[in-house]
Amino acid sequence: MQKYTPIEKEWIIALEGSDPARKITVVHEIRNSGSINMLPALFSLIHKKTAPEVRNEILQLVGEIKSQEAAPIIAASLDKMDFGDYLHAFVAACWQSRLDFSKHLQVFAGLFIQGDYRTALEAFTVIEESIINASDIEIAECIRFLKDAECMITDEKMPLFRELRRVVENS
Repeated sequence: MQKYTPIEKEWIIALEGSDPARKITVVHEIRNSGSINMLPALFSLIHKKTAPEVRNEILQLVGEIKSQEAAPIIAASLDKMDFGDYLHAFVAACWQSRLDFSKHLQVFAGLFIQGDYRTALEAFTVIEESIINASDIEIAECIRFLKDAECMITDEKMPLFRELRRVVENS
């Protein structure tokens, strides 16, 4: 079970409440505090039932994160949470943050394979930005993953897929 500070517990209560204005205030407080502990709680609000202004504040916060410690939390959330119609926006926020996701290439390759064209394009960008920091092993694993998944690529994404393979294989 996650250990939270007293203020983080207060934030969670507010985020679970029904007041969008209070939720936005909490997002700002979390942004100012730099608490990456709160990211999963924030990410759980990225869905249709959340007020658009709250959802947009959370996506903006993701795009502004500068703590590299957040990268594994973000990648794990992408791997296990369903962001529905907002997946492409969440993935876009990943590359906008400029965090290094080189240790999580396979997560973004999976999003490329399984997502719609917009999500694939955003995942491509994350991979392209992070590949320069990837180890030879991480690159080899990504290449193998992409080769194994090629049969799942739609005709619409095939040109983009070929370009992704070229980028990864030439790194």
